[in-house]
Amino acid sequence: MLSSAVVGRAAAPEAGQSSDRSNQEIVQALKDLRSAITAPQSFPEIARVRTKQIEFLRGQGKFPDFIEVGIDTWFGVYDWHVRHLQPIALGRDPNGRYTIAVLTTTLILRVDSDQNFIGVPFDTAR
Repeated sequence: MLSSAVVGRAAAPEAGQSSDRSNQEIVQALKDLRSAITAPQSFPEIARVRTKQIEFLRGQGKFPDFIEVGIDTWFGVYDWHVRHLQPIALGRDPNGRYTIAVLTTTLILRVDSDQNFIGVPFDTAR
């Protein structure tokens, strides 16, 4: 009997420490979640495309209709849509090249260019 009472007392602090550790992990997870929600969002997958769109917007007062891009840029944009649960608008242009929409701009896949290529933005009347 005495031995079970001693063992019971010895186990109690471990259970309390485990509970404290669990509580600290929960608190830390909540802090991480709050930081993720309130932090400014950066999207490295589309940052270079967005920069080209902004440059065009400042000069022309509107977003470009089209930007030609390489394979890596194309898949980065596609992956961004998937990761952020955005609708994916895929298509083909009259020349049979693949297209994907980003905001109001259509990206045109140029398989013959450098993989990280991002062309000069342009409008329909080129």
